[in-house]
Amino acid sequence: MLLIRKPIGKKKRIPLTPLIDVIFILVMFFLLSSTFGVWRPLDVAIGDPKDQTAPDQNSTSPAPAVLIQLAFSEEDQAVSLIVNGVDLPMGSLANELDRLAEKGASSAILIPAEGTDFQQVVDVLDVARTSRIGKVSLQLK
Repeated sequence: MLLIRKPIGKKKRIPLTPLIDVIFILVMFFLLSSTFGVWRPLDVAIGDPKDQTAPDQNSTSPAPAVLIQLAFSEEDQAVSLIVNGVDLPMGSLANELDRLAEKGASSAILIPAEGTDFQQVVDVLDVARTSRIGKVSLQLK
């Protein structure tokens, strides 16, 4: 019987350079697409106007000294900030809340108008949280 031997071929090696390139691209993608920001929770007390009862005369809880309103204008799509009846720009909200806290205000109520963007409500809550006001409640209509 005649044996025909196959020529011994070289072992094919897997090239690692393209594999390393793909891994590097994946690492860069996940590194750039992830967020490294610190999420800070906002403690918000939400009040419901239907659940409010008549105030008790013997109640020791003080009434909130600060009323923050977000008014929404339909014609120019602008939101105005009103603190205790005074129209304020957003930049001076922290100073006003600190001034009211120095006068004894310890809590505030935020009432956003219907149609107000939720991001603007969160911005006001964030500024109020960094001020010296101790508690901020969100009152929804």
